[in-house]
Amino acid sequence: MRLHPSERFSCSAPWHPAGFLIGSLLISLLLIGTGRAESRGDAKLGKIVYAKHCAACHGQKGDGLGSRSTLPNFTDAKTMAAKTDQELFNKISSGGKGTGMPAYNKVLAEQDRWHVLAYIRTLSNPSP
Repeated sequence: MRLHPSERFSCSAPWHPAGFLIGSLLISLLLIGTGRAESRGDAKLGKIVYAKHCAACHGQKGDGLGSRSTLPNFTDAKTMAAKTDQELFNKISSGGKGTGMPAYNKVLAEQDRWHVLAYIRTLSNPSP
């Protein structure tokens, strides 16, 4: 039996707009993910990269009290919450014009930059 083209995608189940909206939202969240650095990088590996490339300026604890005291404080939860992972990743990758922050996109592999980002996110939310 051949179906008419309009019958191929028919559904006899009742359709409710709220159910459709909720289902669409859940699927979107699953597909997009959280976008947090923790899902893209490993904080333990990031700590090693941070110690080698970042700590001299940003401080061993990430408090911005390294050789340049005007740097952001990665331990301040409010400061860190105000920045998206993409903003921070871009700053690590491209540096900051006029800030003295060098670009690391040619120094560190992309995955290492995500590792560093995952690590600096832990500094404002230390484990108990």
